[in-house]
Amino acid sequence: MQLSLSVILLLRNREPAVTQMVRRAVDVVRSLGAKGRPFELLAVDQTSVDNTLSLLSVLHARIPELRILQDVRQGMAVIEAARAARGDRWLLVDRVVDPQLMTWGLNQLESGKRAAIVPGEILATEAKLGAQVLGHLAGGLVSAQQAVEHELAARGQRAAWSPAPDRGVAERAALFVRQRLGWVGLSQLDRPLGT
Repeated sequence: MQLSLSVILLLRNREPAVTQMVRRAVDVVRSLGAKGRPFELLAVDQTSVDNTLSLLSVLHARIPELRILQDVRQGMAVIEAARAARGDRWLLVDRVVDPQLMTWGLNQLESGKRAAIVPGEILATEAKLGAQVLGHLAGGLVSAQQAVEHELAARGQRAAWSPAPDRGVAERAALFVRQRLGWVGLSQLDRPLGT
């Protein structure tokens, strides 16, 4: 069955945040009126060594839309998500994200944009573009954002873009480093700060 949306959570040792990430994602999708339209919440766990998988299992019992991909090699979550996602549109996140940012990204897709990006926060993309670009991409969210931007630029198109919220000097520096990892062949290390 084709789904209207795949919300993809890229996870590695996210025990303290995973419950909030799942709940926020479900709340955002339901608040946008997708309650009557089928969606999936795809949790891609990159060999977590904490209780992330245990919490996902408990959440799966309460949220039937939740699917779990486990034991995915580090740096391969985006590839596995691109292969497994069944929605017409995808929303990728790798940390607790403000629901307003997720809503903004999905609204951009609804208005006809092929992709929407908040650097280091979200990537919303149509499935066709996502499968083409991300189905062979090693790395994390920031690497995926860059790949989608590059592909659209090659076609003379642009993603909807919004600046990231001010998170302080340390997080801006971490985002800068994450953006540069792919340039030196280390995109598999593209992870949010603290993981």
